[in-house]
Amino acid sequence: MASAIPLDKTSNEYKEWRVSDLGGSSMTEVHIVVSTLALAYWCWKCKTVADFHRAPARFAGRSWSRVLFECAVFLVPMFLVFTGRHLYTVAAVLGGTGAYFRWQVPDAPRRHDKWAPDPRADELARSYVPGRTTPKPYLSIYRAEMMLLTCFCILAVDFEVFPLRFAKVETFGTSVMDLGVGSFVFSAGIVGAKAFLPRSVGGRVVATSLAHQLRAGLWTAAPVLALGAARLVLTESVDYQKHTSEYGTHWNFFFTLGLLPLFVPLGLRVCSNLRATATALLVGYQALYSLSPLGGWLEGAARADLVSANREGIFSFAGYLAIFLLGMSLGQEILPDPPTLEARRLRLVSVLGVWTTAFAGLALTDFVLGIAPSRRFANASYCFWVAGFNSAMLWLFMLIEEDLDSKLPPALARAGRPAGYDVPTILEAVNTNSLTTFLVANLLTGAVNMQIETLLCTTSEAMLVLAGYTLLFMLPALLMHRAGLRLR
Repeated sequence: MASAIPLDKTSNEYKEWRVSDLGGSSMTEVHIVVSTLALAYWCWKCKTVADFHRAPARFAGRSWSRVLFECAVFLVPMFLVFTGRHLYTVAAVLGGTGAYFRWQVPDAPRRHDKWAPDPRADELARSYVPGRTTPKPYLSIYRAEMMLLTCFCILAVDFEVFPLRFAKVETFGTSVMDLGVGSFVFSAGIVGAKAFLPRSVGGRVVATSLAHQLRAGLWTAAPVLALGAARLVLTESVDYQKHTSEYGTHWNFFFTLGLLPLFVPLGLRVCSNLRATATALLVGYQALYSLSPLGGWLEGAARADLVSANREGIFSFAGYLAIFLLGMSLGQEILPDPPTLEARRLRLVSVLGVWTTAFAGLALTDFVLGIAPSRRFANASYCFWVAGFNSAMLWLFMLIEEDLDSKLPPALARAGRPAGYDVPTILEAVNTNSLTTFLVANLLTGAVNMQIETLLCTTSEAMLVLAGYTLLFMLPALLMHRAGLRLR
């Protein structure tokens, strides 16, 4: 009712009311909006390959012109699209610019003997070391873009310029921020698989021990759990506004992220098949939610004790754990170095199968069984949606890299990659210091909200604040990257 709407836009009650009972937007719109990240990567990759092909000796990965182009391709479209402005114009400009530079990339010279081995295949076979895991450029860019999206949205949602249909829905539905939360967990699962892969030690490939896995999990979890505790103390001490139905009264997303790596090593002792474990977990959790009183209790119980007060964070952990496991299962396939060029290309087929299967699960749960996605409770539909979309995005990134790198002549393909060829400088900095970036973004979000009445800002003021905020949360990562430092 209109009379129930708080009148003071500066009050915590109004800020909490503003983001309550939201219905989100259509799944199609969410996919189109977030897919502009893949268009941005394609545009950047086309220009980079064209520049390197044209003048490899003069290719400067850290020149100011290249960094400015990275900002124009990755940051400016993000500002426009994720504030609900000019989506199709941005997509057309990125697509047209990418097509122009793609046209400038000539095909590699034809081999006179079509039966002769591909020179890139020989180079890959000679450099292959069993058990070694080298960085994958497409994965680094994918993770960095998801981090930028997450960090931008956590402050942008507090301004009127951010469309509320992109904000987190109340219970059932889809939105950009709902997808962003799940994508954060899924990408963490992909890189988290590295601690569980066989390693090359003294020329031999050895399996990782449970002790090693637990140490890796603790190393990952400790700082994140500490951040969760610090966030809880700070928000309670300064009376910071919070949406209780998001994770609960005391729970926050840091607790979910921190606990995930601790459960995986113990679960692997029971079943080593991550996809089977994730599927069984989702089926069991969804059955309890839909066929028992648990669902009604989760949606409407009073917050009478510690468990009921934090039921969203506690019970949605099962769904986020399934997303994390699905990400890990994909990481087990794409993180190890491929022994042959053919094996690298076959990964495209493997990832295609993953996202096809995940979308089939989404179709079954959502369109057949009528279980709408819920980020609040991380139900089966939501988990399949997150796994399917992220696998599809990763497949696109892999396809872009494979297509454009295959156009280089053998001499350039064997020459080694100069700085800035494989991964943009700004995204490499964010990816190598992702936890630092996320922490700084959260601290800045709190500082901005305590110093500025965000809902009273005009459009130009909001865009100016968001621009400064973006530069500031990226600055520590950029400085550490330039100094050769890597924390997390």
